[in-house]
Amino acid sequence: MRAGALDGLAVDGVADRPVATIEGDGVAALTSELTEQPFRVRRRDLHRHLGVLEAAFAKTALVPCAFGMVLQSREAVVDDLLGARHAELLGLLERLEGRAQLNVTAAYDEDTVLREVVQSEPEIARLREQSRALGEAGHFAGIRLGELVAASLEERRAVDAQRLLDRLNGEAEDVRVEEAALPVVLKASFLVSRMDRFDAELERLAAEEAPRLSFESIGPLPPTAFATLEAAG
Repeated sequence: MRAGALDGLAVDGVADRPVATIEGDGVAALTSELTEQPFRVRRRDLHRHLGVLEAAFAKTALVPCAFGMVLQSREAVVDDLLGARHAELLGLLERLEGRAQLNVTAAYDEDTVLREVVQSEPEIARLREQSRALGEAGHFAGIRLGELVAASLEERRAVDAQRLLDRLNGEAEDVRVEEAALPVVLKASFLVSRMDRFDAELERLAAEEAPRLSFESIGPLPPTAFATLEAAG
């Protein structure tokens, strides 16, 4: 974050240690100092890390660092991070200022989309009836039916995912798409500056796509998906 952006945080960091600010050349790092004893990562440490990000993000722009980033000393934080990566950190802060991350998931209603597939593809409808009529004897017809349905769903998902992205990208500044398995159509993180406009577009999209698709939105969140430091020695 920028130096002087926070007076302090009333939350504990990793390993129940207090959160301290280390400043250098106009930027600052929020840190927790570990003891010299071997450190075993626990689930609560992950939650503490996220809690620090959320508490700081509520007050100022920040560049989230991945959990598990460790430097040898306070001097190393100043020299090897804040100093060595100064221009990069400032560039990220300027890019993320006034912006937040929204995580959006869109998923099919399976009954609705399967009816759609059967009604629109005669070969699938024929095999479905054949499989029902043959019962256990329709084993191979059932296998072929499953293959055709899976292929049709994947084709539809690709088209639907791109259509949703085209709509939501108009109200976002950047996006990161994650891989997901059916029935999920789209799982993505959006970098947003106008939360009201993005939410309104998402609500319109959800109304238009119901009941075929359902949507879940989580945020605003610290922009962890958009703050990756470039690899360096």
